[in-house]
Amino acid sequence: MNTNTKPLIKRSHHIIQADDGDICIGEIPGVSKILVAPPEWVKDVLKKLDGTRTVPRIAKELAHQGVEVTEDDVIAFISALQKMNLLEDNAHFSNALTSEEVERYDRQMLQFSLIDKACVHSHVYQERLKSSTVVMFGMGGWGTWCSLLLALAGIGKLRLVDGDNVELSNINRQVLYTTSDIGKEKVIAAKERIHEYNPNVKVETFCEFATPDPKQISELLQGVDFIVLAWASLGYYRKHTPEEMIHTLAREHGVPVMELGGDPLEISIGPLFLNDGSHKSFKDVKKSARQTYYSNNVNIEKFQRARLKHDFLDGDRTVNAWQSAPSLSAMAGLACDQIVKCITGYDRPVVVGKRIYLSMQTLNKRAETVFEYE
Repeated sequence: MNTNTKPLIKRSHHIIQADDGDICIGEIPGVSKILVAPPEWVKDVLKKLDGTRTVPRIAKELAHQGVEVTEDDVIAFISALQKMNLLEDNAHFSNALTSEEVERYDRQMLQFSLIDKACVHSHVYQERLKSSTVVMFGMGGWGTWCSLLLALAGIGKLRLVDGDNVELSNINRQVLYTTSDIGKEKVIAAKERIHEYNPNVKVETFCEFATPDPKQISELLQGVDFIVLAWASLGYYRKHTPEEMIHTLAREHGVPVMELGGDPLEISIGPLFLNDGSHKSFKDVKKSARQTYYSNNVNIEKFQRARLKHDFLDGDRTVNAWQSAPSLSAMAGLACDQIVKCITGYDRPVVVGKRIYLSMQTLNKRAETVFEYE
């Protein structure tokens, strides 16, 4: 190991000693380690792994204190802890994050450090968020909650796409708007609110509705690293939709796409299309998705088909989607958790190829495989 580093037991881990003398570093199964009947000097070494000392300095201090351990044993022990992924180098300095950002995202980076699938410093995961651009198609209930959570997480740039203005009926659930925003373009109001939450996030606004026009979608996707479809994705069941064009161009450019949806009765997260060549494309799965959408019950199927054709007899009544903040916030939290995992690599997203449903009435969960992915 590099003895010039300043090893720090990850701050996400407590060091716990049992009555029999065994020591456990960490508390979460899978990332914690138990030291069985360790030598007495191990406790002295662990107390000094606070990120303020180099390894030679630790060995020198132990010798001065009269602790009976060789420098070679100290180096071997610290090297073993490093191989167990229990240490970070406190001498690490991020050129991308400001001191304000390091403090702002501290608790989140502890989470990254805890799981740490890529075995890198927690700053690296945060830097990956900061260097990423996410485009949000739709700034209604789904899009506002997702935009807020990604902004809080420290995404570098958000590109917001929606042609609507804020209405009074939006305020009960679309978290980035207040009463004073009524009449404003949604993307402008959202930009202002995001800046209040996190001025480090750059926000680009496009007050327009996405269409199947390839030129428009190409411009909206230029330079993005991740795409969120924050609307009901009907591209599986209809022709020439904006989401179909988005999926097509995202596949060509290797940009991941996350779908989500739901209402106060049931929310859904996924599927996540990585678009890295490791799985089927949206076009490949569209036909099978249409087949699974329709019920085997003939009476239900005929009304599903009629609904997609908007064969309504509503007359002059105004019928709208039922929505409220609790289900939207729950859905966005689960979705953004997966998005952050995908962008940073600190953990593995589980919705690649899967749509996860959660009943808001019973809290029962079910999973639908849209395409196979290992």
